[in-house]
Amino acid sequence: MKLYKFSTSHIVFGNKARERLLKGVSEVKKAGVLTLGPQGRNVIIESETGNHRSTKDGVTVVKNVMMNDRLSEMGAAMIRQSSSQTNKYAGDGTTTSALIAANIFELGQSYVSAGHNPIYLTRGLKEARNKILEYLEEIKTTEIDDQLLYNVAKVSSNYDENLTNIVFKAIKEIGINGIVTIEPGGTESVIQIQQGIQILRGLMHEKFADKGTNKCILHYPFILTSKEPILQIKQILPILELVKNTNSPLFIIASDISEEVMSQLLYNHTKDILKVCAITIPGMGQSFSNDLIDDFSILCDSQSVDNIQTVKQLSQLGRAVKIEVTNTETMIIGTQPNEQEVENRKYLIQHQQESAKNYNAQTLKERLTRFDGRTAIVYIGGKSEIEMHENRDKLVDSLNATKSTLKNGVLPGGGTALLHASKLLDYLSIDVQYQLGVQLLQQTLRSPIKQLCRNAGINDGQIIQALLEESDYNIGFDQRRSCFGNMIDLGVIDSFSVVKHSLLDGVSLGSMLLSTEAAIVLDKTYTPTALNKYKKEAF
Repeated sequence: MKLYKFSTSHIVFGNKARERLLKGVSEVKKAGVLTLGPQGRNVIIESETGNHRSTKDGVTVVKNVMMNDRLSEMGAAMIRQSSSQTNKYAGDGTTTSALIAANIFELGQSYVSAGHNPIYLTRGLKEARNKILEYLEEIKTTEIDDQLLYNVAKVSSNYDENLTNIVFKAIKEIGINGIVTIEPGGTESVIQIQQGIQILRGLMHEKFADKGTNKCILHYPFILTSKEPILQIKQILPILELVKNTNSPLFIIASDISEEVMSQLLYNHTKDILKVCAITIPGMGQSFSNDLIDDFSILCDSQSVDNIQTVKQLSQLGRAVKIEVTNTETMIIGTQPNEQEVENRKYLIQHQQESAKNYNAQTLKERLTRFDGRTAIVYIGGKSEIEMHENRDKLVDSLNATKSTLKNGVLPGGGTALLHASKLLDYLSIDVQYQLGVQLLQQTLRSPIKQLCRNAGINDGQIIQALLEESDYNIGFDQRRSCFGNMIDLGVIDSFSVVKHSLLDGVSLGSMLLSTEAAIVLDKTYTPTALNKYKKEAF
């Protein structure tokens, strides 16, 4: 019987609660905004293992700021969560999201302390936000040519030419839905394009996952594809012995696997007798399941078997460079299928599509798409581990922003779109009681370009004034070149999705913090969780 200890708590009210929350929010913002823009600075992050890290990646900085004061840490944690939300849906823009939320809270708190109603402020903020989103939707560019795409990749990689070329090649070769995996490499980053397969089936048991992770990775495995259900271990015992003698792992794709067999495979896997992992391909009817297994056998260049006992040689099994199985999906990377068999299979599926309807037509389309699947493996380089991590962060940001651009379009970058959008709020018709909230957002929308100029060591006052008088919404200030110009033509571009989600998440969190009137804090001495307890970022 477990005994639970319940801590007591105390409540902090009004301005005292908001001021302590604000302290955590402001500290996170101050550290995060240092990384903003092409002239952004690096932040060094201490590691308990001694492998300290230098990064210019905003979300990495934000995630590592933790406060000693319990209530201040609550404010910092909310900024971390909001930034992660932006990163999840837009792939970038975390620093801008944190900056918007923090500025709204900082400025808004001064108004609330002076006696203004926070509810009226938040209503004004949300009305103004909706107007801004409509404007951004109108001015975005959706016709994306190669040069525009290249420029997005370049800006997001902090103008790293090698990483820009890698991202551009990956997107052009494998498409927006292609799979990109990142591995540690040598001193220079390189890319390889290989056949890749994604299967929406995950680990059959959590103990198949590698120690300390939630996924199983097999390097250069053999692959067995079986339409025959594997109900007894003796069916595959000869195959297990064959593969074990090669010191290679084994991956099994089957229509069904019994609990008895799964238990035996798990025992071999956990005792390091044979590294093995398996998934099943259930379908709506045996025929559908068999068709899928036949597809995978062709893509993996393995023999699709109706009778497992006919498998006598390793040549009847498929091979791959790497297989990664998570809780929800399986990625098979680096197979070498027979091109003629692939074309024949595609022709058969296309022929079936002509007479298929509704659900069957959709599943056939998905099967056909899988045959065009390719994956990019990027071997990230660097002259040190610190540089390698920094290059990885820039690569991920660039990939996310580029994919987002293809889906949703672009806006003039460098804080230009938000600055020009702020001018619209002068003409927003709204009740007087909400007007202060509108003015609050207007000032906040000008903060990204201010911070970009400060990071570049440039006086922002004259620049912002000049742009406020400019009627062309594409005209901005390029901090890297220290000149005014058409930001699209200069290649200074932001993904529409990144700007949109930064604004949405920033205003949402800022409004919520402003309307906070009480905070419940547990009565205990707070010690931040050791860094090695957090989930580590792996390649």
